[in-house]
Amino acid sequence: MRTALSATSREFPVIGLFGRVLRCLGRRTGPREQGRRDTRSPRRASTRAVLTTLDQAFSSVSNFLIGVAVAHMAGPAGLGSFSVAYSCWLLVASLHRSLVTDPMAIENDAAHRDAFAKLRRGLASELAIAVAGAGVLLLGGVALLLGGQHAFGLGLVAVAPWLPFLVVQDFWRWMGYMQRKPGKALANDTVFNVAFGVCFLALHLAGSRSLVLVIGSWGFGAFAGFLFGLWQFSVRPTLRDGITGLRARWHISKWLAGISLTGTGATLANTLLASAILGPTGLGGLRAAQTLVQGPTMVLIQAGGSIGLPEASRAFEGRGWAGLRKVALVVTAAGVASIALVGAVVLVLGSTLLRLVYGPAFAKYWPATDFSVFAIMINVVGLGPILVLKVTKYTRLLFRVQVISLTVSVPAVIVLALLYGVSGAAAASIVIAVAWLSGLLFFQRVAHKNVLQAQSEEAPAQQFEHSASLEPPVQIELL
Repeated sequence: MRTALSATSREFPVIGLFGRVLRCLGRRTGPREQGRRDTRSPRRASTRAVLTTLDQAFSSVSNFLIGVAVAHMAGPAGLGSFSVAYSCWLLVASLHRSLVTDPMAIENDAAHRDAFAKLRRGLASELAIAVAGAGVLLLGGVALLLGGQHAFGLGLVAVAPWLPFLVVQDFWRWMGYMQRKPGKALANDTVFNVAFGVCFLALHLAGSRSLVLVIGSWGFGAFAGFLFGLWQFSVRPTLRDGITGLRARWHISKWLAGISLTGTGATLANTLLASAILGPTGLGGLRAAQTLVQGPTMVLIQAGGSIGLPEASRAFEGRGWAGLRKVALVVTAAGVASIALVGAVVLVLGSTLLRLVYGPAFAKYWPATDFSVFAIMINVVGLGPILVLKVTKYTRLLFRVQVISLTVSVPAVIVLALLYGVSGAAAASIVIAVAWLSGLLFFQRVAHKNVLQAQSEEAPAQQFEHSASLEPPVQIELL
């Protein structure tokens, strides 16, 4: 059979190339392969970095395009309504990463002998979170519909059924990163985007302008990625041991979850506050301006986190603080350099890009894009400190940073939005970013001091044990 396939590949080079791509990117991983360490050349790290960045860009395409599609179909008011539902999805996404994937990365689950069992338990935990989140979203949407908020309620109800597939598809991506096989994540996102693109194209050709159907095409893409991931990782969906798995990591995840609830919750709260002050149209303009900046820049930031957290964990385990510090500096420098380039383009062409991407009605919101660029430039400096606090397991300090950010964000959004409208709400993100980064840098110094103190206390004890092991045995003579 293999000989026949080889002959076919030689006769039809395209078929051979397609086969090699599938084997490289989407190759199925059996249970015995899950815990194997990657012993290949360090030069593979650059390949992983490229594939991870490419996957983050590809993954963000669907999220960006659905916002653009809604904007063209329903204008600023429709985009504002969808933004509330999308912010709820971001909250659930942040929560599931804090409760499941981040603890798995910090503990290096993919490198353990029982990696497959840990993957299966992680999947069960993801499904438990997703089902609960979908129920809450559905109830919230129904309550808004009954309360007369039809635009916001419809968005929540439309997203709720697809939430489990969105969550698990994101889990597959992170498993690819943790196994140091970002090609698998790229293959899964390819399936996601192709399925989403086909459905959306069918809607466009049919002349449909239904917000529910557009969201449904996005959800169907996640469903396709969900099924493909089950095949990629040779696992079956189950809820068994899901709650047990969440409890087992609660000593780490409780602080990470608190960080998610305060950080992403602050974003959701600011969205709700802006919608109350600016209305659906103003909120739509604000979200378009922010997404124009955050779309490409968040790809780079998330790529840094996807690569950085597993690599920083390994560096800290193998080389201590020096190794962790080196990874943190490299990730921060790469993030600042890449985002500065994107920010420069947006600063020069903000109005033009808004008009081309979202439509003429959005061009007037260009000042909000400028404020968003400055805010994201401040935020990216925090990539390194975040890695340091997570890897050293000082997540409670990271939680305090988010509490500070939440405390600052609410009054900043209220005051500036009331005074200056959409531009003021965007300018509030700069105030929030400064408070957030200040807290990160302060608590990173605290973590550094504590780690060095712990290492200095362990060193004498280890030296004593070593010297004791070198002492000759005591000779006892019997008289």
